[in-house]
Parts: sequence; structure tokens; C-alpha cells
Amino acid sequence: MNTKSTSTEWLILTPYLLVFSYIALIWHRLPPVIVSHYNLTGQPDGWMPKEKALLVMAGLGLFIYLLLRFLPKLDFSAMVQPAVFQRMRFVMSLLMTVAIGSLFYLATQSGGLQSSQGAMLALISLGIAAVGNYMSILKPNWFIGIRTPWTLQNNRVWTRTHRLGGRLMVAGGLLGALLAVLVPAPYTVGAAVAVLLIVTLVPVVYSYVYFQQETTSQSMR
Repeated sequence: MNTKSTSTEWLILTPYLLVFSYIALIWHRLPPVIVSHYNLTGQPDGWMPKEKALLVMAGLGLFIYLLLRFLPKLDFSAMVQPAVFQRMRFVMSLLMTVAIGSLFYLATQSGGLQSSQGAMLALISLGIAAVGNYMSILKPNWFIGIRTPWTLQNNRVWTRTHRLGGRLMVAGGLLGALLAVLVPAPYTVGAAVAVLLIVTLVPVVYSYVYFQQETTSQSMR
């Protein structure tokens, strides 16, 4: 047995174990039906029984864990960087468990809901900033990264796009965390989501523009 690999898996699983232990501790405090979704103004717009919510969240968490656990085995190009990928897996497990924990924590809050939402959004934004820290050094591969038609066709486009995308994710995650704490309700969620949308869309557009520039430059040589 590979001891290092086993230790890594336990480290990645630890956030899941902690969040579901937390849910078990607060289970008796949860109402029979809990909020399962919030709109951009932070208002509840979806509900489900707490048992169903737990099954859905546990199933989603298991699916994401197994997907990321076995994805590299399908990478016959062997271009996924093991160390970088494992760190990203850990950050993704933190993001997932913060989202799960937030859902159940907010269900126990009869007051101060908006401030609680802001704190949870800030944590998720910081997680996105942590992922961005690894994006800039991510090499071309089949599964993870900013995989547009243009980054996949040109390694220079991939590299430049991921450098930009990584910096934007770090800056956008930090800004999103700040806005989640400072922007008053009911604009908290909308402000944080707007930043994340910009961080997501700009690298996609950049990859197209830079690819066109590269194509034109090569045709003129």
C-alpha cells in the first residue's frame, strides 16, 4: 500500500468527515424542511425536507470526490501534474464542504441570516482564490483547467490564458470575499456572484482573442 497516497486521500476526505459530523450534531436543531436554494438577493426560493437535502448533498459530495479521485487514471496523455492536482482536489473538497455546511448552518439561523450568508460567501470566495493560485502553473491536459477550443489547440494560448485566469481568480476571490462582508443586504450575493462571473468569462474571451492573434501572426510568417 502506498502510505503517501493513503495519507493524501484521508487529508482530502477530512473536510467531508468534519462537515457531516457537524450536521449530525445539529440535526435535532434543524427544521423538518430547510432552504435548499437562495436567489441573487439572498432570499430563499427553494426548499426540501432535511433528510432529502442530506441525501442530495452526500451524494453530490461522493460524486465529486470519486470523479476527482479517478479522473487522472483516464488521462492517457499523463499530463496531469500529480502534486498540483492533489492540492486542487483538497481545495475543491474544502469548497464543497463549506457549501454543504453553509446550507445546514443557515437552516439553524432564525436571525442574522444575511450576515451569515456573507461570511459563507467570503469563505467560498477565498477557496476560489486558492484554486487560482494553482491555475497559473497548470500544464495542458485533458481534464482540468480553462478548457476552451482555443486553449486546447495551442499551448501558448493555454499558458497565457491560465496565467491570466489564475491571477483573476486570486484577485476576484479576494475581492469577492471583501464584497461578501462589506456589501449590505440584499446585494451581498449579487455582488459576489458578479465578480465570479467576470473572473470566469474574461479568460474565455481572452483565449479566443489571443488565439486569433496567434493564428494571424503565424499566417504572416
